[in-house]
Order: sequence, then structure tokens, then C-alpha cells
Amino acid sequence: MTKRVIEVVERGARLSMDNHLLVLMLTDGGEHRIPVNDIECLILGTSAVSVTGALLAELAEAGVMVIISNNKCLPVAMQLPLSAHYLQNERFRAQAEAPLPLYKRLWQSVVAAKIRSQGNLLMELHGVGDEFFHLADKVKSGDPENLEGRAAVLYWKQLFNSPFLRDRDMPDNNILLNYGYAILRAMTARALCGAGLHPTIGIHHHNRYNAYCLADDLMEPYRYIVDRAVARINPDNALLDELSRNMRGEIIAELLNAEIVWHENRRDLGNLLTIHAGQLANSFAQNKNLLDFC
Repeated sequence: MTKRVIEVVERGARLSMDNHLLVLMLTDGGEHRIPVNDIECLILGTSAVSVTGALLAELAEAGVMVIISNNKCLPVAMQLPLSAHYLQNERFRAQAEAPLPLYKRLWQSVVAAKIRSQGNLLMELHGVGDEFFHLADKVKSGDPENLEGRAAVLYWKQLFNSPFLRDRDMPDNNILLNYGYAILRAMTARALCGAGLHPTIGIHHHNRYNAYCLADDLMEPYRYIVDRAVARINPDNALLDELSRNMRGEIIAELLNAEIVWHENRRDLGNLLTIHAGQLANSFAQNKNLLDFC
């Protein structure tokens, strides 16, 4: 069963918990009761909302992401559980003490998979992208030649029908990408916590102000899912006045409903992220690269 994303953005509400149900009381009337275990993510994007501590605790225990958005509907904070695995202390230690060569081999797998996914999307949308598969095959441990960056330059030039520059502050498709990547990051962080890993300790990203470096690493091969949704919503990269409700809904639906072929079987994104998080935890424990994106 596909889990639900609950978004409280455009209307005030009071959220509480009753017998394992999220109770959503809208200020303009109406009540909704949703089983907590049916929820993938709760997004709060209005100052006119109140949430009980009991509900937040219940959501954390169920592994539900709680995302706080600003007045532009862009996520700015998350609540994630950090006690979701019985070997958590052991896995935290293995993750923190992993040797640099292992980090580099893991990053090699991530970058190669990301470049291949970019090539596949360009082939799907525009019938081009052969050079990406050649680049992916050339990625070395740690990506010392920065093939990820070289691929990105080609990718952004070809993804949309009009010129595009990846600049988070631009009022164009960057707004849509920012939103989609934030949701993807939350999904990835949830999977990592479930595997007993800490989302802050990255294998490549190490920004001291970023609390989700490992999530940013592991989500790289699946950014294309957001990119595909954005290319469908605004193919000409027109300027945008706002991030509308329909736009947000399309991006969320793409992330929740995407089917990815992995070892000749179709899997949803949440399932694959859980698998990769477990592979990553085992990689740290066994000191060998066990990540498998094929």
C-alpha cells in the first residue's frame, strides 16, 4: 500500500493524536482521522497550525517524517526518529570510524549511478544521453576527475527546452527542484535512520552546517525522479510566481509512485532507499562497498 503525504499549508488546523490516529481539525470546519501507520510524511507550512507533543512522539515512533515549510512552501526543517534500529550504537560507531578508502569507493558507486540515471532520463525525454553512460563507466574511487560535475554541466543544458542554470534562488524551475529535493532528502534520511545510521555523517558531503550530509549522498542517484516531474510541469523553464498546490502535489506523487527497475524487479522509491540504507550500514560494518544501484 502506498503511504500518504499529509500537507497542511493553506488552512489553519489543530493536529492531535487519538488511539493511534492523527486527528486533523481544520479551523474553518471539518475533521479528518488518519491512521499514523498509513502516513509517509506530514508537511506543516502555515503558522496557523498547532501540534500536540503526544502526536509528535507517536509520529516519531512510527518513523513518520515531519517537515516544516516556510511561507514559500519550501521545507526548512525536519523531525526524524534517531532510535529506530536495535544496533544503532554499533552502527553509529562503524559509520563514524569507517576508513577514507571505503568512503571513496562508496562515493564512486553513488556518482556512477547518478550519471547513469541522468543519461536514462535524457534518453527518455529527448532521445539523447549516450555520453553519460561512457562517463559513468569512467568514474574512479572518490571521483577525482569530478565526472559528477562534468556530467552536471551537460545535463542541465539538455534537460529542459530552454536554457537553465541551477541556482537555488532563481524564480523558475529551481523553485520546483528545491521543493522536490527537500522531500527526497527527508525520505532518504528516514531510511537511513531506520537502518541505524546517522544522516549527518556523510561519505562525501561534509558541510559543517548541513545536518543531512549522508542523506544528500545517498539520494543522488534518485534526483532524476524530481527532475522528471519538473520537466513535465514546466518544460520551458518559465518564470514562476509561486509553488502552487498542484505543482507540489505532482512532485510528491512522482516520488511516491515512481517504479524503479532494480535487478529486473520493479520497486518503489521508499523500498529501494531502505535497501540501500541497509547496504550502506553493512558496508560500514564489513569495511567493503556493498552499495548496489543496478
